Amino acid sequence: MRTVAATRRAIVALAFPIALACSPSPAADEVPASAAPIAGRGWVVWESDRTGDARIWRRALEGGAETQLSAEEPGRDHCCAHLSPDGQWVVYLSIPGGIGKYSPPETVGELHLIPTAGGRDRVLVPAARHYGGHHAAMWWSEDGLVYIDASGDTRHHDLSTGAERRIVDGPERGEGFLVDPTGRWATSSTATFSQLDAATGTIRLATPFGGCEGWLSSDGTTGIWTAGAGGPIDAVDLATRSTWTVLAKHDARLPADRGYIYFPMLSHDRTLLAVAGSNDAHDHFRADYDVFVVELDPVSLVPVSDAVRITAHEAVDRYPDVWRDPASAPRRQAPARPRPTPRRAAAGEWPTSPAGLVWVWEGADRPNRRALDAPSEILVEHGETWADRRGRLGLMGGFAEADPDHAVRTSAELRGSNTVTVEMVLEPASLASDAAGPILALSSGQRQRGILVTQTGDSIEIALRTNETRRGGGAPVRLARLPGSGPHHVAFSYSPGRLRAYLDGQPAESPAWSGDFDPWRSGALTIGAEGGAPERFRGFVSHLAIFARELGADEIAADAQQALGRLAAAPRVEPVEIEGVLEARARVPTLDEITPYRRALVVESWRVERVLAGELGQPDPAIVRVARWAILDGDATAASQLAPGARARLRIEPYEAQPQLE
Repeated sequence: MRTVAATRRAIVALAFPIALACSPSPAADEVPASAAPIAGRGWVVWESDRTGDARIWRRALEGGAETQLSAEEPGRDHCCAHLSPDGQWVVYLSIPGGIGKYSPPETVGELHLIPTAGGRDRVLVPAARHYGGHHAAMWWSEDGLVYIDASGDTRHHDLSTGAERRIVDGPERGEGFLVDPTGRWATSSTATFSQLDAATGTIRLATPFGGCEGWLSSDGTTGIWTAGAGGPIDAVDLATRSTWTVLAKHDARLPADRGYIYFPMLSHDRTLLAVAGSNDAHDHFRADYDVFVVELDPVSLVPVSDAVRITAHEAVDRYPDVWRDPASAPRRQAPARPRPTPRRAAAGEWPTSPAGLVWVWEGADRPNRRALDAPSEILVEHGETWADRRGRLGLMGGFAEADPDHAVRTSAELRGSNTVTVEMVLEPASLASDAAGPILALSSGQRQRGILVTQTGDSIEIALRTNETRRGGGAPVRLARLPGSGPHHVAFSYSPGRLRAYLDGQPAESPAWSGDFDPWRSGALTIGAEGGAPERFRGFVSHLAIFARELGADEIAADAQQALGRLAAAPRVEPVEIEGVLEARARVPTLDEITPYRRALVVESWRVERVLAGELGQPDPAIVRVARWAILDGDATAASQLAPGARARLRIEPYEAQPQLE
């Protein structure tokens, strides 16, 4: 090492060989003291098993007692409660009880109608079905609704006359469809949000977004659904298929112990969202779900209040619906749809929007802390890896691994949020068709994968494990095509049903992907490799950040600009490529001699045969001294095994331009 330190004017070779009714019953319990009334006149109805079998319950928006609305009916469960546009009626389905799980969509029940205030309950349709989950009808007007008949067809029923007409044919088996009041859109429990061709009476099936409990707004513009296990509740613009999150899993607007959410329902006027949440318990028939209502801006569907608790019973309270008299709704100025702006970073801090950051490695010369009070992320390097003069991680057959506990934490936080954003700066050693390898993996092997980002030629690809893919995450899809070797900022964000990619801060490809992270298991976080696979990424990586939230396009653009700008601001160094012959090498030390260190540089003497690119200086020297890594991770490098007399091509830079070697 002294030999190298003394050779201040030597040229160092970078190891970069071009490679990187019934009357209401008494209240079962009182409204919890924490449940503030909701402004306006209206109702919340839901299904609950607090009396043993599932029955329909109700509560006024302004507060008061929870009361049972549907009568006892031994051997039957009541589900699928839905309020009419004027709030006067509730339609619900009575099906065989005691199953303890969702009955198949082919299960036939009776569609009932009951006044919301209580009174005479009558069978509206003697044979009807739900659509896969607990929705069985959709009101089109105060006097008409659509439902799914015993054969699976969607039909319209006129309450005044009893007249019926078929809207669309459905499947004899499997999920039927509910159609919105405009007659243009159809959905089932698997959230297809498909267009209905009125001329032919057929549904043009769209790719499901993933998740369940799809529902259509009464104005035919928007769909909502539960996009992943325990959330988020997402919305889709039906005309454009653009999506956004209305209420996140573990959203701050919900109590900390009720952030695992399902069963979303929009009020008829779009000003309220009803959901039910549990304390991270999934079972829809046994977990303690409670009902909540959140105020929304009716235009953007952005929440404008914290959730108001409707129930606090240990029973399963689920599938709520909510109605409010529009004349009594508070007036609110419509906010823009974009998410609230996260806390900004201090000047010069990267990433620029650290909210939701769960893991970060900016560079070898940076703090690499996800928060000011958090420990630095430490990479354990294996094989031929090093830091270059700009602090980037160089990978030439080796890989790096994050602290196992930090990898477990990262996986758990992403699984808990069902949302991820990853960004990084890459410079592959080659974009040739045979250049390939894992760049980033969060997995414990190919069969227990969470995230895998890979290079294949000039394409950056992703395989993302969800509950709707095979165990390995399915076939990779392209995120971006690199126009040159780099460096390039590559980023992607994913929330169930919404995968968006960015290249150098600009939107790139947005391939279709669906499902949530429920199948994830804890795994290793590795850079340059994936456990159990021999392939390796070759090149340079820096500015790697993982978030448990979706970053907006403006945030990603800002991060890309800052990261690429910092790399570009480093002192400019022109590499030189030569073809030469190895004349001599200093003795490679043993591990015992350098203990406790596990890497060492040695100096070599090379006779220059040809200068292929760049300039060595005037006059060009015939001999150059080159320092290169001879031991990495305790093992001799391949380059250090060259014998004197060997001919090779080298890419070299001035030693004094390598501050990391100090």
